Amino acid sequence: MNSSRSTTIAIVLILIIVFGWLILNQPKQKPQAPKPAPTAVDSSQIKAAAPVIAQTKAVEHSTVFPIDSNESNQVINIETPLVSAAISGKGGNVISWVLKNYKTHDKKPLELVDQSPNGHSGDINLRFVASDGKTASTKDMAFRFTDSSSHRIGEKDSLTLTAICRIDSGASIIKTYHFHGDDYTIGIDYHLVGLQGKVSGYKYGLVVDNALPYTEASSNNESTTAKAFAGLKAGTEDIDASKIGEPVRKSYNGDPDFVASRTQYFLQAMIPVSPRPVGTDITGLARTAPDGGRIEEYNLSVSIPISSAGNDSLSARYYLGPLEYKRLSNMTPALDRTMDFGWSFLVRPISTYLMMPLFMFLHSFIFNWGLVIIVFSIVVKSVTYPFSRGQMNSMRKMQALQPKITQIKEDYKDDQKKQQEETFKMYRTYGVNPAGGCLPLLLQMPILFSLYAVLRNVIELRQAPFFSWIQDLSVPDGLFKFGTSIPIIGNQLSGLTLLMGITMVIQSALTTTDPRQKKMAYIMPIMFTFLFNNLPSGVALYYFMFNIFGIAQQYYNKKFLPPLDLEQMKATASTKKGFMSRMQDLEKNARQTRQANMAGQLPGKKKKKR
Repeated sequence: MNSSRSTTIAIVLILIIVFGWLILNQPKQKPQAPKPAPTAVDSSQIKAAAPVIAQTKAVEHSTVFPIDSNESNQVINIETPLVSAAISGKGGNVISWVLKNYKTHDKKPLELVDQSPNGHSGDINLRFVASDGKTASTKDMAFRFTDSSSHRIGEKDSLTLTAICRIDSGASIIKTYHFHGDDYTIGIDYHLVGLQGKVSGYKYGLVVDNALPYTEASSNNESTTAKAFAGLKAGTEDIDASKIGEPVRKSYNGDPDFVASRTQYFLQAMIPVSPRPVGTDITGLARTAPDGGRIEEYNLSVSIPISSAGNDSLSARYYLGPLEYKRLSNMTPALDRTMDFGWSFLVRPISTYLMMPLFMFLHSFIFNWGLVIIVFSIVVKSVTYPFSRGQMNSMRKMQALQPKITQIKEDYKDDQKKQQEETFKMYRTYGVNPAGGCLPLLLQMPILFSLYAVLRNVIELRQAPFFSWIQDLSVPDGLFKFGTSIPIIGNQLSGLTLLMGITMVIQSALTTTDPRQKKMAYIMPIMFTFLFNNLPSGVALYYFMFNIFGIAQQYYNKKFLPPLDLEQMKATASTKKGFMSRMQDLEKNARQTRQANMAGQLPGKKKKKR
């Protein structure tokens, strides 16, 4: 196989890998054509448009537990260093949960409780079957707080609130909330008192039906990572309602560690405490977003067995906050299982054990995330230096042999087989591996995928500015905006991606000597510019800097290293058995075996006489 074919095959394989990865990670399109709409999602529009997740049938409410008729209009406000919250006596639910350290893409307050007229509850409700055979839910009941004042708590403080729903003189449901100043988690306890004869069935349901509001500019991009999860003992199952108007429902038996749903950067999770659940049920539905994309909404519930009907106690924790890797990985159970860091067999370990710790370490003394990515690219370049040095040496050897390769092609232009044999022989003679330059490129692929996953999912990089027009490293940097969407390119052209393409052209010009590969040297940068155009700008920044360091290394080699001596290459190759020598030996053995089989005997054995 000649060098041109080796290089072409390697490039094709790399492109197949990159294209396949991009197809798997591209936003899923909704089935029907959208109506014309603005290019960005207005968070208030999304909230106002949020419908209730479709039910398979209408729920008949119990008359044993009267539905709230605005008997309790209490609202208690709670301030912590992390959130501004409000709890209503109607349903005893959190009705507002605004994160203080984050904003929406358009810099509005970031609310994580559905505020639409048909909005759901913002924490965990208790649902069960009443003695009349109909459904009862605490979200429909009126609660009164034992302490009606608002509260402000410090980072190291905690707060316990109690709300009571009185059914009659001897029966009540008590809901207790536990807040902590340094956490986004609420502890929730339900105590049933004197409900004998009012509760029926075999199990309770702890239910979360808050539709997490979308917070980013593109609903389709956000829906790419929006999912629900069941954290089971055997592993984490994910549920994805990706088709508009087609409800998805999954049920699991057993005791889950948690159930959760997420958007691109925010998470809600219910963690059962006691008694332990016996099953999980998750439903999801996708609907059309104002920007023509889609919004996914999920309903989470776990089943708790009834032990003493009417006098049970149930406890759970409810997380409603950002996908902060360090915070989630330190929780019990670890909720970082809901973060999509790539394929578990290769990419995720790089993301969680290398990329994230290194990024966080660098950011502990480098304030700007763009500089962190630049330093990270230096680290990766240093780690891969032995491979890239081998790549450079292989390229230099190929350049030194180029006149001989050209001569062989000219001498045997009508005999492809002989041309191949002579080329292999020459590679063996001079100790050259024509495919040696492709290994560093392949080794970088898992790093590229991991970097993409981190930049897309880690909230620490969300809205992280670099300089000038690059104000968010987690999204494409649209240096040039178009009035319409252009096929392949989209509605913008990334400045960093353009710079990355230019550096690829320079690298190719420094290394390509075969005239037949000149076209590929220009086609590849153009293709990669299109491929990277809609990826996070942090990915393009990494590869741009990686290319800059590569160019510097190539320039140094070309400027300061002496030309290779062919006689010295031949002498060195004769003392060790390289890749091409082994390849030629394999080819020789295979040829001898074929010839022996055709002659009816194996090498070294005489044909038996009859």
